[in-house]
Parts: sequence; structure tokens; C-alpha cells
Amino acid sequence: MSRELSDLKKNLKEATAAIAADPLYIEGAWSEPTFTSTEAAIQSMLECLKNNELGKALRQIRECRSLWPNDIFGSSSDDEVQTLLNIYFRHQTLGQTGTYALVGSNQSLTEICTKLMELNMEIRDMIRRAQSYRVLTTFLPDSSVSGTSL
Repeated sequence: MSRELSDLKKNLKEATAAIAADPLYIEGAWSEPTFTSTEAAIQSMLECLKNNELGKALRQIRECRSLWPNDIFGSSSDDEVQTLLNIYFRHQTLGQTGTYALVGSNQSLTEICTKLMELNMEIRDMIRRAQSYRVLTTFLPDSSVSGTSL
């Protein structure tokens, strides 16, 4: 998932630069129809990402931000690429718990995964040790019981 998202991020950044450099691109002049719901918009964006229509996905995120400000599509101050990555990641990991992805790291993903596995093993061992501890109760003398010695 990390590699897939890293590649998508790189390609989206390139598409953003291409749109910015296009003298014919006019902000707000999209040819796509206005979406009737956020669900329809998300599905359309996911299709664009799947079909490598990244410029279209970027234009759609801009349209959706004007239709639904500060919703799942973020606000105009949020990074469009990051928002699309978040939407894509959520869709790809539906129903899965504990899924994560590292994007944009300078370190090797293999190195990071190895370190995370080591930390996971340490945490697992700590939990096992903690579960094996028994609560020891201390028996204090009960003042209501009188003792006799023979």
C-alpha cells in the first residue's frame, strides 16, 4: 500500500504541475457535471484515479471543495494531492483494521518495515509479560481473630 500510494502521490504532483503550467486551464471552468452527492463525487474521483485520469481527479476535488467546503474534500487551503491520497487509502482499506501506509519517506520501506516488525515483537512480548503477572494479595493480620499460642 505504501508503494502504491507513493507512486500515486508522485503522479498526482506531476499532474498538478502540468495543470499549473497549462495556459489554457481556467480555474472553475470544468466540463464535468456538478455532483449531486459526496458519494457520487468520491466514486467519480476513485474511477479517475484508477484510470490514471489524474488531472480530472484534481479538477473534481476543486469542484467538490466549492460545493462542500470543509467536508471530506477539505478546504481550499488543504493540499489537494494529500486529500486525494486520503480518499484513495480509505477506499482501498475499507473493512481492514490496523492498515497503515508510509508515503514520502526518505528511508527504504524495507528498513522501515523491519524496524516496525521489531517494535511490534517487543510490544507483544511486553503484553505477554504483563499478562503473566499475578496479583499477589498480602494477608494482613485480622484484628478480630485472637491468636493463642501453645
